[in-house]
Amino acid sequence: MVVTENLMQFIWKLRLFNPIGLRSSDGEPLTVINLGQHNLNAGPDFLMSHIILGDRVWYGNIEIHIRSSDWDRHHHQDDTAYNNVILHVVWVNDKVIQRSDGTVIPTMLLSEYVDPHLLDKYSMMMNTNSWIPCQPQLSSVDSVKKTMWLDALSYERLEMKVQAIFGLLADYGNDWEKVFWIWMCRCMGLKVNTETFHELGEKLPLPLLHKYRSDILKIEAIFFGTAGFLPGEGDDEYVNLRYREFIYQQRVHEIAVVNGGWKKLRMRPYNFPEIRIAQLVALFSQKSLSLSTILCLENLEDARLLFGIGPLNEYWKYRFSLGGKASIEHSGKIGKGTIDVLLINVVVLFLFAYGKYYGIEKYIDRAIYFMESLPAEKNTIIKRFEAFEWVAENASQSQAILQLKKLYCDKKQCLHCRIGAEILRSG
Repeated sequence: MVVTENLMQFIWKLRLFNPIGLRSSDGEPLTVINLGQHNLNAGPDFLMSHIILGDRVWYGNIEIHIRSSDWDRHHHQDDTAYNNVILHVVWVNDKVIQRSDGTVIPTMLLSEYVDPHLLDKYSMMMNTNSWIPCQPQLSSVDSVKKTMWLDALSYERLEMKVQAIFGLLADYGNDWEKVFWIWMCRCMGLKVNTETFHELGEKLPLPLLHKYRSDILKIEAIFFGTAGFLPGEGDDEYVNLRYREFIYQQRVHEIAVVNGGWKKLRMRPYNFPEIRIAQLVALFSQKSLSLSTILCLENLEDARLLFGIGPLNEYWKYRFSLGGKASIEHSGKIGKGTIDVLLINVVVLFLFAYGKYYGIEKYIDRAIYFMESLPAEKNTIIKRFEAFEWVAENASQSQAILQLKKLYCDKKQCLHCRIGAEILRSG
Protein backbone atom coordinates (compact mmCIF):
# COMPACT_ATOMS: atom_id res chain seq x y z
CA MET A 1 0.00 0.00 0.00
CA VAL A 2 1.03 3.64 -0.41
CA VAL A 3 2.00 5.12 2.95
CA THR A 4 1.28 8.81 3.49
CA GLU A 5 2.74 11.30 5.94
CA ASN A 6 -0.72 11.65 7.49
CA LEU A 7 -0.75 7.93 8.23
CA MET A 8 2.76 8.10 9.70
CA GLN A 9 1.79 11.05 11.90
CA PHE A 10 -1.29 9.12 13.03
CA ILE A 11 0.83 6.07 13.92
CA TRP A 12 3.34 8.22 15.78
CA LYS A 13 0.74 10.31 17.62
CA LEU A 14 -1.15 7.24 18.93
CA ARG A 15 2.06 5.25 19.48
CA LEU A 16 0.84 2.49 17.15
CA PHE A 17 4.32 1.05 16.72
CA ASN A 18 6.28 -1.50 18.70
CA PRO A 19 8.28 0.50 21.28
CA ILE A 20 10.44 -2.47 22.28
CA GLY A 21 13.93 -2.63 20.84
CA LEU A 22 13.80 0.68 18.98
CA ARG A 23 17.03 1.71 17.29
CA SER A 24 18.16 4.57 15.14
CA SER A 25 19.27 3.90 11.58
CA ASP A 26 22.86 3.92 12.97
CA GLY A 27 21.99 1.11 15.37
CA GLU A 28 21.90 3.16 18.57
CA PRO A 29 19.26 2.15 21.18
CA LEU A 30 16.33 4.56 21.12
CA THR A 31 13.71 5.21 23.79
CA VAL A 32 10.82 7.58 23.10
CA ILE A 33 9.83 9.15 26.42
CA ASN A 34 7.47 11.82 25.04
CA LEU A 35 6.15 11.69 21.48
CA GLY A 36 5.67 15.44 21.48
CA GLN A 37 2.76 17.73 20.75
CA HIS A 38 1.31 17.42 17.24
CA ASN A 39 1.95 20.69 15.42
CA LEU A 40 -0.79 21.67 12.94
CA ASN A 41 0.99 24.88 11.93
CA ALA A 42 4.23 25.59 10.08
CA GLY A 43 7.36 23.95 11.46
CA PRO A 44 8.32 20.47 12.66
CA ASP A 45 5.50 17.91 13.00
CA PHE A 46 5.85 17.21 16.74
CA LEU A 47 7.06 19.75 19.29
CA MET A 48 8.58 19.41 22.78
CA SER A 49 9.53 15.75 22.35
CA HIS A 50 11.79 13.80 24.69
CA ILE A 51 13.95 10.84 23.63
CA ILE A 52 16.99 8.93 24.86
CA LEU A 53 19.42 7.99 22.10
CA GLY A 54 22.26 5.76 23.28
CA ASP A 55 23.35 7.34 26.55
CA ARG A 56 22.24 10.87 25.60
CA VAL A 57 18.99 12.59 26.60
CA TRP A 58 17.44 14.82 23.94
CA TYR A 59 14.69 17.44 24.17
CA GLY A 60 13.39 19.06 20.99
CA ASN A 61 11.21 18.49 17.95
CA ILE A 62 10.51 15.54 15.66
CA GLU A 63 9.94 15.67 11.89
CA ILE A 64 8.19 12.93 9.93
CA HIS A 65 8.69 12.14 6.23
CA ILE A 66 8.02 9.21 3.94
CA ARG A 67 11.60 9.34 2.64
CA SER A 68 14.51 10.91 4.45
CA SER A 69 15.41 12.75 1.22
CA ASP A 70 12.10 14.64 1.58
CA TRP A 71 13.95 16.77 4.12
CA ASP A 72 16.01 18.34 1.36
CA ARG A 73 13.12 18.33 -1.09
CA HIS A 74 11.11 20.44 1.40
CA HIS A 75 14.17 22.73 1.90
CA HIS A 76 14.33 22.14 5.66
CA GLN A 77 18.14 22.22 5.43
CA ASP A 78 17.86 25.97 4.75
CA ASP A 79 15.35 26.66 7.52
CA THR A 80 16.72 27.41 11.00
CA ALA A 81 13.32 26.48 12.49
CA TYR A 82 14.34 22.85 11.92
CA ASN A 83 17.72 23.10 13.67
CA ASN A 84 16.18 21.82 16.91
CA VAL A 85 14.86 18.59 15.33
CA ILE A 86 16.24 15.74 17.44
CA LEU A 87 14.82 12.82 15.44
CA HIS A 88 13.83 12.30 11.81
CA VAL A 89 11.14 9.57 11.58
CA VAL A 90 10.90 8.09 8.07
CA TRP A 91 9.40 5.14 6.22
CA VAL A 92 12.29 4.80 3.76
CA ASN A 93 15.81 5.86 4.70
CA ASP A 94 17.43 6.86 1.42
CA LYS A 95 19.77 9.66 2.50
CA VAL A 96 21.78 10.98 5.43
CA ILE A 97 20.21 14.27 6.51
CA GLN A 98 21.91 17.29 8.05
CA ARG A 99 20.75 20.45 9.76
CA SER A 100 21.64 23.85 8.35
CA ASP A 101 24.76 23.88 10.56
CA GLY A 102 26.00 20.58 9.05
CA THR A 103 25.25 18.28 12.00
CA VAL A 104 23.65 14.92 11.18
CA ILE A 105 20.09 14.30 12.38
CA PRO A 106 19.40 10.89 13.96
CA THR A 107 16.91 8.86 11.90
CA MET A 108 14.38 6.21 12.91
CA LEU A 109 12.90 3.83 10.33
CA LEU A 110 9.25 3.63 11.43
CA SER A 111 8.36 0.94 8.87
CA GLU A 112 10.37 -1.64 10.87
CA TYR A 113 8.14 -1.25 13.94
CA VAL A 114 4.58 -1.11 12.55
CA ASP A 115 2.27 -4.14 12.50
CA PRO A 116 1.37 -5.02 8.86
CA HIS A 117 -2.22 -5.74 9.97
CA LEU A 118 -2.69 -2.04 10.77
CA LEU A 119 -1.57 -1.14 7.27
CA ASP A 120 -3.91 -3.76 5.79
CA LYS A 121 -6.90 -2.35 7.70
CA TYR A 122 -6.06 1.18 6.62
CA SER A 123 -5.61 0.07 3.02
CA MET A 124 -9.02 -1.61 3.07
CA MET A 125 -10.64 1.60 4.33
CA MET A 126 -8.98 3.76 1.70
CA ASN A 127 -9.72 1.42 -1.22
CA THR A 128 -13.22 0.24 -0.35
CA ASN A 129 -16.25 1.11 -2.45
CA SER A 130 -18.54 0.78 0.57
CA TRP A 131 -20.93 3.58 1.52
CA ILE A 132 -18.60 4.41 4.42
CA PRO A 133 -14.96 3.25 4.66
CA CYS A 134 -15.27 1.32 7.94
CA GLN A 135 -18.66 -0.20 7.13
CA PRO A 136 -17.76 -3.86 7.99
CA GLN A 137 -16.36 -2.89 11.41
CA LEU A 138 -18.69 -0.05 12.37
CA SER A 139 -21.14 -2.07 14.46
CA SER A 140 -18.30 -3.48 16.58
CA VAL A 141 -17.32 -0.10 18.07
CA ASP A 142 -18.09 0.35 21.76
CA SER A 143 -21.36 2.26 22.33
CA VAL A 144 -19.81 4.61 24.89
CA LYS A 145 -17.13 5.66 22.40
CA LYS A 146 -19.81 6.17 19.76
CA THR A 147 -21.78 8.45 22.06
CA MET A 148 -18.70 10.47 23.04
CA TRP A 149 -17.76 10.97 19.39
CA LEU A 150 -21.31 11.98 18.46
CA ASP A 151 -21.34 14.56 21.25
CA ALA A 152 -18.09 16.02 19.93
CA LEU A 153 -19.34 16.02 16.32
CA SER A 154 -22.60 17.74 17.26
CA TYR A 155 -20.67 20.55 18.93
CA GLU A 156 -18.24 20.69 16.00
CA ARG A 157 -21.17 21.08 13.58
CA LEU A 158 -22.61 23.96 15.61
CA GLU A 159 -19.20 25.63 15.72
CA MET A 160 -18.92 25.38 11.93
CA LYS A 161 -22.43 26.70 11.30
CA VAL A 162 -22.02 29.76 13.51
CA GLN A 163 -19.06 30.86 11.41
CA ALA A 164 -21.56 31.59 8.62
CA ILE A 165 -23.59 33.69 11.07
CA PHE A 166 -20.47 35.57 12.17
CA GLY A 167 -19.59 36.19 8.52
CA LEU A 168 -23.02 37.74 7.88
CA LEU A 169 -22.68 39.86 11.02
CA ALA A 170 -19.42 41.24 9.65
CA ASP A 171 -21.15 42.01 6.33
CA TYR A 172 -24.11 43.76 8.00
CA GLY A 173 -22.38 45.77 10.69
CA ASN A 174 -23.35 43.47 13.59
CA ASP A 175 -27.06 43.92 12.85
CA TRP A 176 -28.29 40.76 14.59
CA GLU A 177 -31.95 41.25 13.63
CA LYS A 178 -31.10 41.64 9.94
CA VAL A 179 -28.86 38.57 9.99
CA PHE A 180 -31.54 36.64 11.87
CA TRP A 181 -34.12 37.34 9.16
CA ILE A 182 -31.69 36.52 6.37
CA TRP A 183 -31.08 33.17 8.02
CA MET A 184 -34.76 32.63 8.77
CA CYS A 185 -35.62 33.16 5.11
CA ARG A 186 -32.73 30.92 4.07
CA CYS A 187 -33.97 28.04 6.20
CA MET A 188 -37.54 28.37 4.90
CA GLY A 189 -36.15 27.73 1.43
CA LEU A 190 -35.13 24.19 2.38
CA LYS A 191 -32.46 22.78 0.04
CA VAL A 192 -34.00 23.65 -3.32
CA ASN A 193 -34.54 27.40 -2.86
CA THR A 194 -32.00 28.10 -0.11
CA GLU A 195 -29.93 30.67 -1.97
CA THR A 196 -32.91 32.55 -3.47
CA PHE A 197 -34.58 32.75 -0.05
CA HIS A 198 -31.25 33.96 1.33
CA GLU A 199 -31.26 36.75 -1.25
CA LEU A 200 -34.86 37.58 -0.30
CA GLY A 201 -33.78 37.96 3.34
CA GLU A 202 -30.97 40.29 2.31
CA LYS A 203 -33.25 42.52 0.22
CA LEU A 204 -36.23 42.73 2.57
CA PRO A 205 -36.37 46.29 3.98
CA LEU A 206 -36.69 45.38 7.67
CA PRO A 207 -37.11 48.92 9.08
CA LEU A 208 -39.98 49.53 6.64
CA LEU A 209 -41.57 46.17 7.49
CA HIS A 210 -41.42 46.98 11.20
CA LYS A 211 -43.10 50.30 10.49
CA TYR A 212 -46.00 48.53 8.74
CA ARG A 213 -46.12 45.46 10.99
CA SER A 214 -49.88 45.87 11.70
CA ASP A 215 -50.78 46.45 8.03
CA ILE A 216 -50.95 42.98 6.47
CA LEU A 217 -51.57 44.31 2.94
CA LYS A 218 -48.35 46.33 2.96
CA ILE A 219 -46.38 43.49 4.60
CA GLU A 220 -47.55 40.94 2.02
CA ALA A 221 -46.95 43.40 -0.82
CA ILE A 222 -43.35 44.01 0.28
CA PHE A 223 -42.58 40.32 0.88
CA PHE A 224 -44.06 39.04 -2.39
CA GLY A 225 -42.93 42.06 -4.39
CA THR A 226 -39.33 41.82 -3.17
CA ALA A 227 -39.43 38.11 -4.03
CA GLY A 228 -40.45 38.98 -7.59
CA PHE A 229 -43.87 37.29 -7.46
CA LEU A 230 -45.82 40.45 -8.39
CA PRO A 231 -44.84 41.05 -12.04
CA GLY A 232 -48.01 42.93 -13.05
CA GLU A 233 -51.79 43.14 -12.89
CA GLY A 234 -54.15 40.43 -14.13
CA ASP A 235 -57.46 38.80 -13.24
CA ASP A 236 -56.58 38.07 -9.61
CA GLU A 237 -57.70 40.97 -7.41
CA TYR A 238 -55.70 39.69 -4.39
CA VAL A 239 -52.53 39.88 -6.49
CA ASN A 240 -53.52 43.19 -8.10
CA LEU A 241 -53.93 44.94 -4.75
CA ARG A 242 -50.52 43.78 -3.58
CA TYR A 243 -48.91 44.62 -6.90
CA ARG A 244 -50.15 48.22 -6.82
CA GLU A 245 -49.05 48.60 -3.21
CA PHE A 246 -45.61 47.20 -3.92
CA ILE A 247 -45.08 49.45 -6.96
CA TYR A 248 -45.78 52.46 -4.73
CA GLN A 249 -43.51 51.24 -1.91
CA GLN A 250 -40.76 50.30 -4.36
CA ARG A 251 -40.83 53.74 -5.97
CA VAL A 252 -40.78 55.59 -2.65
CA HIS A 253 -38.24 53.37 -0.84
CA GLU A 254 -36.19 52.00 -3.77
CA ILE A 255 -36.76 48.36 -2.87
CA ALA A 256 -34.66 45.89 -4.89
CA VAL A 257 -36.15 42.66 -6.23
CA VAL A 258 -34.38 39.29 -6.02
CA ASN A 259 -32.43 38.16 -9.08
CA GLY A 260 -32.42 34.44 -8.29
CA GLY A 261 -34.82 32.04 -9.95
CA TRP A 262 -37.43 30.20 -7.90
CA LYS A 263 -37.67 26.42 -8.34
CA LYS A 264 -40.80 24.25 -8.09
CA LEU A 265 -39.95 21.26 -10.27
CA ARG A 266 -40.75 17.92 -8.55
CA MET A 267 -41.50 19.84 -5.35
CA ARG A 268 -44.40 19.10 -3.04
CA PRO A 269 -46.94 21.97 -3.23
CA TYR A 270 -46.62 22.52 0.53
CA ASN A 271 -43.00 23.58 -0.14
CA PHE A 272 -43.73 26.01 -3.00
CA PRO A 273 -41.91 29.31 -2.38
CA GLU A 274 -45.12 31.40 -2.38
CA ILE A 275 -46.71 29.42 0.45
CA ARG A 276 -43.43 29.58 2.36
CA ILE A 277 -43.34 33.36 1.93
CA ALA A 278 -46.96 33.58 3.13
CA GLN A 279 -45.85 31.67 6.24
CA LEU A 280 -42.92 34.06 6.71
CA VAL A 281 -45.39 36.94 6.57
CA ALA A 282 -47.46 35.26 9.28
CA LEU A 283 -44.40 34.71 11.46
CA PHE A 284 -43.45 38.36 11.06
CA SER A 285 -46.90 39.83 11.63
CA GLN A 286 -48.68 37.32 13.90
CA LYS A 287 -45.71 36.23 16.04
CA SER A 288 -43.43 39.28 15.86
CA LEU A 289 -40.65 36.78 15.23
CA SER A 290 -37.21 38.25 15.93
CA LEU A 291 -33.92 37.39 17.57
CA SER A 292 -35.12 38.94 20.83
CA THR A 293 -38.08 36.53 20.94
CA ILE A 294 -35.70 33.62 20.34
CA LEU A 295 -33.44 34.69 23.19
CA CYS A 296 -36.43 34.79 25.56
CA LEU A 297 -37.41 31.16 24.91
CA GLU A 298 -37.04 29.06 28.06
CA ASN A 299 -38.31 25.66 26.90
CA LEU A 300 -38.97 23.63 23.78
CA GLU A 301 -42.75 23.87 23.91
CA ASP A 302 -42.62 27.67 23.87
CA ALA A 303 -40.24 27.43 20.94
CA ARG A 304 -42.66 25.23 19.02
CA LEU A 305 -45.57 27.54 19.81
CA LEU A 306 -43.60 30.46 18.41
CA PHE A 307 -43.74 28.83 14.98
CA GLY A 308 -47.34 27.66 15.35
CA ILE A 309 -48.97 30.28 13.14
CA GLY A 310 -52.75 30.57 12.72
CA PRO A 311 -54.55 29.94 9.41
CA LEU A 312 -53.37 32.11 6.55
CA ASN A 313 -55.52 34.53 4.57
CA GLU A 314 -58.60 32.86 3.07
CA TYR A 315 -56.94 33.34 -0.32
CA TRP A 316 -54.51 30.49 0.48
CA LYS A 317 -57.20 28.00 1.51
CA TYR A 318 -57.11 26.32 -1.90
CA ARG A 319 -53.81 27.68 -3.19
CA PHE A 320 -50.09 26.99 -2.88
CA SER A 321 -49.00 29.73 -5.28
CA LEU A 322 -50.17 33.16 -6.38
CA GLY A 323 -52.83 33.00 -9.09
CA GLY A 324 -53.14 29.23 -9.27
CA LYS A 325 -55.79 27.11 -7.58
CA ALA A 326 -55.51 23.74 -5.92
CA SER A 327 -58.20 21.20 -5.23
CA ILE A 328 -56.75 20.42 -1.80
CA GLU A 329 -58.02 22.44 1.13
CA HIS A 330 -55.31 23.32 3.63
CA SER A 331 -54.71 25.77 6.47
CA GLY A 332 -51.25 26.88 5.38
CA LYS A 333 -49.86 26.24 8.84
CA ILE A 334 -46.23 25.20 9.24
CA GLY A 335 -46.01 21.42 9.71
CA LYS A 336 -44.49 19.84 12.82
CA GLY A 337 -41.57 18.39 10.86
CA THR A 338 -40.74 21.78 9.36
CA ILE A 339 -41.01 23.42 12.77
CA ASP A 340 -38.47 20.98 14.18
CA VAL A 341 -36.13 21.73 11.26
CA LEU A 342 -36.46 25.45 12.01
CA LEU A 343 -35.79 24.84 15.69
CA ILE A 344 -32.56 23.03 14.82
CA ASN A 345 -31.35 25.39 12.11
CA VAL A 346 -32.60 28.74 13.43
CA VAL A 347 -33.45 28.70 17.15
CA VAL A 348 -30.62 26.43 18.32
CA LEU A 349 -28.11 28.02 15.97
CA PHE A 350 -28.84 31.61 17.02
CA LEU A 351 -28.89 30.78 20.72
CA PHE A 352 -25.51 29.12 20.28
CA ALA A 353 -24.13 31.92 18.05
CA TYR A 354 -25.28 34.70 20.39
CA GLY A 355 -23.87 32.87 23.40
CA LYS A 356 -20.53 32.29 21.68
CA TYR A 357 -20.28 35.84 20.36
CA TYR A 358 -20.90 37.50 23.71
CA GLY A 359 -19.61 34.72 25.97
CA ILE A 360 -22.99 34.07 27.61
CA GLU A 361 -23.01 30.43 28.71
CA LYS A 362 -26.74 30.20 29.41
CA TYR A 363 -27.57 30.59 25.70
CA ILE A 364 -25.00 27.96 24.72
CA ASP A 365 -26.36 25.55 27.34
CA ARG A 366 -29.94 26.21 26.23
CA ALA A 367 -29.02 25.56 22.58
CA ILE A 368 -27.46 22.21 23.47
CA TYR A 369 -30.41 21.32 25.72
CA PHE A 370 -32.87 22.05 22.89
CA MET A 371 -30.82 19.91 20.49
CA GLU A 372 -30.76 17.00 22.92
CA SER A 373 -34.52 17.35 23.52
CA LEU A 374 -35.59 17.50 19.87
CA PRO A 375 -36.34 14.23 18.04
CA ALA A 376 -33.79 12.86 15.59
CA GLU A 377 -34.22 13.89 11.98
CA LYS A 378 -35.47 11.38 9.45
CA ASN A 379 -33.52 11.16 6.22
CA THR A 380 -31.65 8.64 4.10
CA ILE A 381 -28.31 9.07 5.86
CA ILE A 382 -29.78 8.60 9.34
CA LYS A 383 -31.66 5.49 8.19
CA ARG A 384 -28.54 4.00 6.59
CA PHE A 385 -26.60 4.41 9.84
CA GLU A 386 -29.39 2.63 11.74
CA ALA A 387 -28.50 -0.51 9.77
CA PHE A 388 -25.06 -0.37 11.44
CA GLU A 389 -26.63 -0.11 14.92
CA TRP A 390 -26.08 3.63 15.04
CA VAL A 391 -29.54 4.83 16.02
CA ALA A 392 -29.79 8.58 16.62
CA GLU A 393 -31.66 9.20 19.86
CA ASN A 394 -32.18 12.94 19.36
CA ALA A 395 -31.47 15.84 17.00
CA SER A 396 -28.02 16.34 18.50
CA GLN A 397 -27.03 12.82 17.45
CA SER A 398 -28.67 13.00 14.02
CA GLN A 399 -26.83 16.27 13.34
CA ALA A 400 -23.62 14.57 14.49
CA ILE A 401 -24.18 11.66 12.09
CA LEU A 402 -24.67 14.10 9.20
CA GLN A 403 -21.39 15.77 10.19
CA LEU A 404 -19.64 12.41 10.38
CA LYS A 405 -20.84 11.31 6.93
CA LYS A 406 -20.14 14.58 5.12
CA LEU A 407 -16.79 15.60 6.60
CA TYR A 408 -15.23 12.29 7.58
CA CYS A 409 -16.73 9.28 5.76
CA ASP A 410 -17.25 10.91 2.35
CA LYS A 411 -13.75 12.42 2.43
CA LYS A 412 -12.19 9.26 3.92
CA GLN A 413 -10.76 11.25 6.82
CA CYS A 414 -10.54 8.07 8.89
CA LEU A 415 -7.31 9.14 10.57
CA HIS A 416 -9.10 12.19 12.01
CA CYS A 417 -12.20 10.23 13.06
CA ARG A 418 -12.31 8.69 16.52
CA ILE A 419 -14.17 5.67 15.15
CA GLY A 420 -11.61 5.13 12.40
CA ALA A 421 -8.82 5.52 14.94
CA GLU A 422 -10.47 3.03 17.28
CA ILE A 423 -10.85 0.45 14.50
CA LEU A 424 -7.24 0.89 13.37
CA ARG A 425 -5.79 0.57 16.84
CA SER A 426 -7.97 -2.42 17.86
CA GLY A 427 -6.24 -5.79 17.78
